[in-house]
Amino acid sequence: EADGRWRIYAPHGLSDVFGMVLRPNPVLAPRQVYEAKAERWLQQWPELTVLPWP
Repeated sequence: EADGRWRIYAPHGLSDVFGMVLRPNPVLAPRQVYEAKAERWLQQWPELTVLPWP
């Protein structure tokens, strides 16, 4: 905001972010893109939980 405060829109909540859960969204990206990102991110954050492709 103009006064320095943040406004966050999270219609589905923030639990996956804070819980380090990666959840596939077939509408946004194909399986190959999801799996490549998951592999790369697991190298950076080994504690990440990667949920399987549906």
